[in-house]
Amino acid sequence: MVSNDKLIGDVVGVIVEKILMESGVTTHNKMTEILGDYNMTFSDCYLKPDVLNFALKEIFGSGYLSIVEKIKNELMGLDDDKKINEFIELVSEL
Repeated sequence: MVSNDKLIGDVVGVIVEKILMESGVTTHNKMTEILGDYNMTFSDCYLKPDVLNFALKEIFGSGYLSIVEKIKNELMGLDDDKKINEFIELVSEL
């Protein structure tokens, strides 16, 4: 049986990828490169929100919070609201 964190991680990964693709292929490729430097995939972002936070800041600068807001909006409605809220808080840190 797959753990709940694994499933949520996969969903988060798909959502982050989708939002980055909306910003363009170059943006997606930059994120893939940064995550690769940490031996991560998009699905790993849920368990390592600090790396996602760093990567979003690297790519979007001070505008990264608008991307976090898009991620948050896509994640609303998942069963585990407490863990999702903690994840969003960590990704939103300045």
